[in-house]
Amino acid sequence: MRSIDLRILAALLLTASCATPNPPRATEARGGAPTGLVDDYLHAVMEKNHVPGAAVAIVRDGHIERIATYGLADLESEAKIGPDTSFQLASATKLFTGTLVMLLVQEGKLGLDEPLSTYLPDAPETWKALTLRHLAAHTAGLKDSPDDQTSTASVAERYEAARKEPLAYTPGERSEYGLTDFVVLTHVLEKVTGQRFEELLRGRIFEPLGFSCTRYEHAQQQGPLRVADVIPRRATTYRFVDGVQQRAWFLYPLHAYAAGGAFSCVKDLARWAVAMDQGTLLSPQMQQAAATAFRLNDGRAGGFGVAFTLGKLRGLPTFGHAGGGSLADVLRVPEKNLTVIVLTNEQGLLPLLAPNIASLYLPPLPTLDAPGIPDAEPALSAVLRGVVEGLLTGTLDDAAFAPRAQRELLPILRSFGTPESALQPPLRRMILLEDQREGEPRKRIYRAVYGQDVSQTWTFSLDTAGRILELEYEWE
Repeated sequence: MRSIDLRILAALLLTASCATPNPPRATEARGGAPTGLVDDYLHAVMEKNHVPGAAVAIVRDGHIERIATYGLADLESEAKIGPDTSFQLASATKLFTGTLVMLLVQEGKLGLDEPLSTYLPDAPETWKALTLRHLAAHTAGLKDSPDDQTSTASVAERYEAARKEPLAYTPGERSEYGLTDFVVLTHVLEKVTGQRFEELLRGRIFEPLGFSCTRYEHAQQQGPLRVADVIPRRATTYRFVDGVQQRAWFLYPLHAYAAGGAFSCVKDLARWAVAMDQGTLLSPQMQQAAATAFRLNDGRAGGFGVAFTLGKLRGLPTFGHAGGGSLADVLRVPEKNLTVIVLTNEQGLLPLLAPNIASLYLPPLPTLDAPGIPDAEPALSAVLRGVVEGLLTGTLDDAAFAPRAQRELLPILRSFGTPESALQPPLRRMILLEDQREGEPRKRIYRAVYGQDVSQTWTFSLDTAGRILELEYEWE
């Protein structure tokens, strides 16, 4: 996740004033962990972004080092967040999907690079080049349906519909976040095992790890009514619009459950992280395979492994997933046996919480203030710096964007950001690293240094007038 195209982030999402956060509870720590810094950071983020409640777990070396809970699960009842409060995970559900796929690979029931026709003999001829790895890494080229979020079709029915559609692009050509890949992946899992997807998760992950608060709500729209299962100790999900909190959560159809829709608590997710550290669920070799980037047709690394998003933090490889912005944000740093889990009940946060907290446990990079390359266009750099700052504060200038980006990208970007968001420390420096003038579009790459030791690289794709077409960031 940590190399994020903001368009992909929008897909991740589809997938009265807030009360002051309560002092954190269950804050035991060991080994000199920076508990005060974590608390200060979360308190500031919650206050500035109107977040009613949050929960955090730190897992290191196979042990739950800390679980802390903050604020309210529900503004109406004023119920407090606890370790067993269930939050909507949204796209972070893919943590379980990726784990399940690799368990079946570990058991020899699936092969990531086997042709899809091995498991689905009725797959169309146009899918001949497809493998399970294509599906799990969002590189299959399968087209999404515009009614996928509201359809009541079964997995098998959606598979039949997908078979009849032409491919959107050549498999392996690009990494494009989508839903249909995971619907077909679900169909494979169910055909191979003879079990429904939820049964597989319960039997292979939830029950063996002793989960107590992870489940699906089975929500459906029935005419004017939305009906769903009762989820004990559920955190109500909110969004803050025009100065008012609104209840707002994502509706996931049953066929989309491999891509999103689970509810879980920080305690259960911490158990998953412990099992990953100890190798009792997936072997280290299987975890490494799951966290290996798909190699695209042109040799570039895609942004996904086997359902997991990939990146770097402080120069170390990471994997995990976020959902709904930061309704859930889970980041593993395998070389340090460190996992950070952050759950919130407020939509519209960029997935910066887990990386910023993980950074408190990792040494800074030594090259943050390296000079970069000479900048022949400082005025353009000033505009691009304003965009980086404005993304967090909600103050974006239309003139910085090309016409198409004004129509398609700006509305997405403006769904994030509040004044003084506190998601990042203040932006201290923007250092030009590359200016790629050859080819279309032109690209400028910067290092953004926040506070003393937080850094990201920002890549801007520009038109001939220097206006933004696309942008993405990556943790260093």
